[in-house]
Amino acid sequence: MIYATGIVSFLSKSSAPKSKIYMKNSRVHMEIIEIADRHVTAEGIQSIEITCRFKASLNEDYDCRSLEDYNGKVKPFLQRYIKNLIYRVEVHDLRYG
Repeated sequence: MIYATGIVSFLSKSSAPKSKIYMKNSRVHMEIIEIADRHVTAEGIQSIEITCRFKASLNEDYDCRSLEDYNGKVKPFLQRYIKNLIYRVEVHDLRYG
């Protein structure tokens, strides 16, 4: 297992969540750290910007020879759980588990 921590920002078309925990399951834990005001996207759809601190558990990939190789796998992994447009992912720590 590879454990990744960092920050993710995405746009959401739904209303602002009431809880500080955006998502919590066996693979991903996301805690909201900031909710920005409503924005209008290029399609004219109103959305809010949500920024979360995340902890994710990725499966090991034999194509990755070092921990740095997993940097490119974090955003696609998170995108499977977040159905909104992710536009920023900062990976702060990667480690073997």
